Amino acid sequence: MQITDINGVYASGTHCGIKDSGSLDLAYIYVPNCVGSSVVLSQNLIRSATLDHNEEVFNTGPVKLMIINSGNANSVTGEVGMVHVQDTVAKASECFGCLPTEVGVASTGIIGVPLPIHLLLNGLEQFSGTEKNGVACAKAILTTDLVSKTASRTIQIQGHDVHFSGITKGSGMIAPNMATTLGFIVTNLALDSITCKALLQYSIDNSYNMLSVDTDQSTNDMVSLQSSGELVLSLNENDMKAVQHALTELCIDLVKQIAKDGEGAQHVIEVHVDGAQTKADARSVAKLVVDSPLVKTAVAGEDPNWGRILMALGKDPSVTIVQGLLSIRINDHPIFTNGHPESIDRPGLKAVMADFNIVISIVIGNGPYQATAWGCDLTHGYIDINTEYN
Repeated sequence: MQITDINGVYASGTHCGIKDSGSLDLAYIYVPNCVGSSVVLSQNLIRSATLDHNEEVFNTGPVKLMIINSGNANSVTGEVGMVHVQDTVAKASECFGCLPTEVGVASTGIIGVPLPIHLLLNGLEQFSGTEKNGVACAKAILTTDLVSKTASRTIQIQGHDVHFSGITKGSGMIAPNMATTLGFIVTNLALDSITCKALLQYSIDNSYNMLSVDTDQSTNDMVSLQSSGELVLSLNENDMKAVQHALTELCIDLVKQIAKDGEGAQHVIEVHVDGAQTKADARSVAKLVVDSPLVKTAVAGEDPNWGRILMALGKDPSVTIVQGLLSIRINDHPIFTNGHPESIDRPGLKAVMADFNIVISIVIGNGPYQATAWGCDLTHGYIDINTEYN
């Protein structure tokens, strides 16, 4: 399912000239009858003027229209950057027939270079606002990504189909600390903005905020949720739990696709932590391991060096770890159990680590909390991509 398969959602992408390659670089998502929306923004103190604008409009009412460009982040560009956001909003509201307060803006690409605003404004005139081309929209938001990233979930509530569909982008400059990328999610379920905000924040905390490619957090990161209002239901507590689960699972799906497409990635890493005394402890340990350059390079070299995992998981002194219960498994092969190393078949385990998907399972005690983080290995390909980016 594409985002445009949901009734009341329109989207497309085009090439307006920002990218010299001729690739698609301008997109929109339009939900003309939007009844609720929310956004989660990057916590980076250095951020694009687009995020300042989005913080304002998402707090004032449903955002019906998202304008997204790739190839230029419009970040750290001073006063001209803010003017370009205002110009984009004014032109978009004119082209699509909505209020400026109903328009959000997202940009991704190179930082510190003024946006060629005339190209973007001319590009907006190519859209009618009635296109149903979710594939083009998903392609137009990409930068160093190798593939488009889409996901959807459909659940039954009170005999009705509730749909969630989303697109995302991200390959580098990916780290846990909100959103870590650009993401756009739509649903046919009528949800007001307050409900959208609560649902999205929980889902982000358990998906995007548990993702790391390179520990670098972008200046432009954001994920949004828009409700078309088509399906109006009176939701009970169990219904809300089902909605939250579906949205979170969709976000996790998108996050895994980002990890798989990490710059230069040859392995996807999933770190699952169990037995924690608090949720914060579980999240901290999972992030420390998936963030660790030494763990990432060990996975890249298919080297079962469990000492690196032990080093990484112990770096936060606030976490409670019961060393006598500490256990580690790689792809379900025990390598450290109840505080003691296993006698392992090193060549055999090295062969196991040739798998594309590497799952590191860690028990840090006998507590009731767990958490999962996702990432990828660190290869020379990452260096090549980022030195050639400019």
